[in-house]
Amino acid sequence: MEKKRKTIMISIVAVVIIFVITTIAVIVLNQKNEEENQKIIVSELYNKLQQNDKYTITTTLDDNNRMYYAKNGSMAYLSSITNGDELELLVKDGNTYLIKDDEEIYYTYQNNETELSRITTQLEELSSQKFEKGKEKIEGKTYNYNEYYSLTDFAIQDITNGDNQEEQNAKTRFYYDNDKLVYIKTIIGDNQELLKVDISYDVDNDLFNIPSNYEEK
Repeated sequence: MEKKRKTIMISIVAVVIIFVITTIAVIVLNQKNEEENQKIIVSELYNKLQQNDKYTITTTLDDNNRMYYAKNGSMAYLSSITNGDELELLVKDGNTYLIKDDEEIYYTYQNNETELSRITTQLEELSSQKFEKGKEKIEGKTYNYNEYYSLTDFAIQDITNGDNQEEQNAKTRFYYDNDKLVYIKTIIGDNQELLKVDISYDVDNDLFNIPSNYEEK
């Protein structure tokens, strides 16, 4: 009788141990799968932009601070407004043109296509970096985010206050709604910048033309 009782107890302990090990394994696997899925989101956006090669991306803080980027094949257009001041660039025919609408003039920078791969280069670098994941409520809705360290490339304004040490400790969060990038937040010390993100695959080809009445300088 005693032997039988011991056998039953050993069986129960064995079952409990197996259950605990299995539960832990499932939790670890789910966490790993969740992280891998989030990595795929960044890679998928990068791959989609590479494959389409025709898209627009807008990041907006407010009316005086926004970035609009359009690309179509070997042409790109950038309008970056910071504190109301606009920088307007056009990449075409292997050159970059600095356009000043208020003066109806433009400057040509020969053999310069730096802005052509602006977005995809940033995303490609992101896809190979480690990140932390979390959740945050923005305007009443909870979003998942990936958080990267020492990254400020997506910020429109300079929120470092000239402190290089703070910039090294900067964090940037990318918020997703399903597989869609919707917000980017840069955090440096006590300062934050939250940008609304809009991505479209429709491009206005008129953006890639300099008005005929503009004078080259």
